[in-house]
Amino acid sequence: MKRKFYLKPARKNNIVLIFLSLIVVYSGCSKEKIPEETLIKVYVENVIIEETYSTNSDSLMTHRNIVFSRYKITEKDFQDELNRYAGNKTKWESFFKKANDYLNDLKKSNAIN
Repeated sequence: MKRKFYLKPARKNNIVLIFLSLIVVYSGCSKEKIPEETLIKVYVENVIIEETYSTNSDSLMTHRNIVFSRYKITEKDFQDELNRYAGNKTKWESFFKKANDYLNDLKKSNAIN
């Protein structure tokens, strides 16, 4: 009878460990950390911020951090994702076309000057 008692928790623990391992592996192997639409918005907003606050490094960093916080990403993840796009010429060109289109849409809607 003691054997059954000791085996039951072990099985339950193994199932939990396997489940947690699968979650870690699945989330770690995700190819795209940041959705393309979010990446485009963050990129364009950072370009605007750099143009606006290029002479004031404190304001530049503050506003960049606000953008990263708004989209719930880190600067490292953003840079890593841009580097991943840069490794694929077709994806890189498509990204910049979409970023340019987004910037033009912002200009048309008078969201920026």
